Amino acid sequence: MTEVQLQEFKLEPDSELRFEVESKNEKVVLEVKSGYAELFGTELVKGKPYEFHTGAKVAVFTWHGCTVELRGRTEVSYVAKETPMVIYLNVHAALEQQRVAAEQENTRGPVTMIVGPGDVGKSTLTKILLNYAVRMGRRPIYVDLDIGQGHISVPGTIGALLVERPASIEEGFSQQAPLVYHFGHKSPSENQELYNTIVSRLAEVITERCENNKKAAASGVIINTCGWIKGPGYKVLTHAAQAFEVDVILVLDNERLYNELKRDMPKFVKVVYLPKSGGVSTRLLFVSRYLTQDMSYINLRARQR
Repeated sequence: MTEVQLQEFKLEPDSELRFEVESKNEKVVLEVKSGYAELFGTELVKGKPYEFHTGAKVAVFTWHGCTVELRGRTEVSYVAKETPMVIYLNVHAALEQQRVAAEQENTRGPVTMIVGPGDVGKSTLTKILLNYAVRMGRRPIYVDLDIGQGHISVPGTIGALLVERPASIEEGFSQQAPLVYHFGHKSPSENQELYNTIVSRLAEVITERCENNKKAAASGVIINTCGWIKGPGYKVLTHAAQAFEVDVILVLDNERLYNELKRDMPKFVKVVYLPKSGGVSTRLLFVSRYLTQDMSYINLRARQR
């Protein structure tokens, strides 16, 4: 009988345990032994075991410090002290300021679109911002335009979901009553005209529904996109930005895309550059904030090690 590998990690405040499960049919069990920790914005229950299987890439973050135990074989496991989570919390705080203003003025909350190439953590950041919003008592709308992944429904579709509670570690966000449009391909390039049409239709329906749900309207919309960002893919992104009338675009780990959007988007759209999440080998050089009418924005510059 093979002995189960056991690892214990003591995390300091504002640090992150990162591990990957790559071996076939492997299972790794995570348990918080003391302190407080979260996974992509969802708080982990102390003493409760969480299972992760082949292909899992996990980043457990703690604000105040904790002790974590891993049972099972991981290909990679280490504690990172440089993490973008503090920056992501600042983004959440800035969005929350806009939600408060929208609530007071009975207007629409922030519509935020997350963009970048593949494998930089767009879905992860989307989940973090949604979870933080829900933990503040908000009811944001989650829009998934990444037809290759299908986080709300199956691949080949786009969809939207009213998020009323944090994502569960095992199953993600509750899939009750999602709004889904079928596209039928795994890339917008297969039929760009049709893709833009259903994106526009989805945006129209969400606008109509927000008119009848003040809490959702003030909570805003968070949009995940696919990693096609060059040539026609860039036009797909700008079409989505126009269709949803976005207020904020968060660009992950691509300075070229950041500068193109800064050039092409209307002045009232705030384009913000952010480092990628989870396992990133990026060193932040400085973070500066500047105020606009309703929101503090974060302007970041990073360079690869």
